[in-house]
Amino acid sequence: MEKRKRIKEKIAIVLIYMFVLIFGNCLVVGAEELSIIKEEYSNERGKNDIQIFYPKIQGLDDEGKEKRINYQIRKDATKLIGGEAYEKNRLVCVLDYETKFFNRKIISVRYKGRCGGISTGRGWPPVILATNMDIESGKLLKLNDIITNFDTLAELLVEDKFEGITKWEGVAGTFSQGYGDTKEGMEEWLKGGKGLGWYTDGSKFVIMITTKYWSYDEFAIDLSEVEDILDSEFLEKLGR
Repeated sequence: MEKRKRIKEKIAIVLIYMFVLIFGNCLVVGAEELSIIKEEYSNERGKNDIQIFYPKIQGLDDEGKEKRINYQIRKDATKLIGGEAYEKNRLVCVLDYETKFFNRKIISVRYKGRCGGISTGRGWPPVILATNMDIESGKLLKLNDIITNFDTLAELLVEDKFEGITKWEGVAGTFSQGYGDTKEGMEEWLKGGKGLGWYTDGSKFVIMITTKYWSYDEFAIDLSEVEDILDSEFLEKLGR
């Protein structure tokens, strides 16, 4: 009897182990997290010298949606490829990226590098770009999609409430010194979006300005300081 009892106990232990193993594997698959792999777009046709690295999301349950999102990310990352220099096979564009924020709902990416036509000048202008994607909706987010009050945003910039975080020769500038626009002028500029971009790292909100030749600037502020002018759904997706 005792021997039979021990055998039954061993069988029970084996069955429990198998159940946990199988069920555990199902949990891992069901709770699979999204991940990012590094992709490259290159073009060395003629005198073109193009190398752009960009992120590719993998792990979405909806394969079709995943493909559409990654197509938009790639298209946005390569948006500088074109124009006369490209058509004449004389474009140099080298960009790499840094993922500033990423969860199952939002990805915010900053690209830095140089891009311009081959000439006898001093090289190629530095550039900075950003891609912000709402993963849930599959939509690229522009400034107009997340800002609810451009008047206040313009005021914060003009009054130097944003901190300059881009350093040229070791020195970071201020918005008023570098651009000196009025609040009204800045508000109009922000709404137009030309030469402007943005990204977030989950704790700071950063405005990028690329209209200066041979330079660009990034101005950052704590998200807590601008939560009242940011879309509530966007903040929720950031986990705020």
